[in-house]
Amino acid sequence: MKQKKKNVLCIDSDPNFLNHQQKTLSDKNLEHCFFGFNDFWGAYHFLEKQIITQNEKLHYILLDEKSMGRQLLSSLEKISSLKNYMKKPEVIVCTCENNNDLRNKVMQFSVVSSFLVKPLPHNYIEFLITGQSA
Repeated sequence: MKQKKKNVLCIDSDPNFLNHQQKTLSDKNLEHCFFGFNDFWGAYHFLEKQIITQNEKLHYILLDEKSMGRQLLSSLEKISSLKNYMKKPEVIVCTCENNNDLRNKVMQFSVVSSFLVKPLPHNYIEFLITGQSA
């Protein structure tokens, strides 16, 4: 039985990372499952206009802590209010620093499933989409 592809929304301030992911996923015909944004408000607008109004479901939100800055916790509150539009609450927060204080604050949100330290494996988003490692 073939596993259903999952939808991943990624918010990362590094355009090279987003472009690389888009190209890699496009080469494997998975680009329709990946929604990359370099700012939170662009992603939030997409969620409101595309996901909610079309009654689609998201499976994962990959959120780069660096791109959020001081608004990380308030952004997680906003995302928490949308959890009914996610298949199940799966927000993955990524960071460049292994900061226990930040980890503890972030993991208080029920929608956050993981706090990962970069660099992530190069095929991590593909794994989230397909459930299989390359």
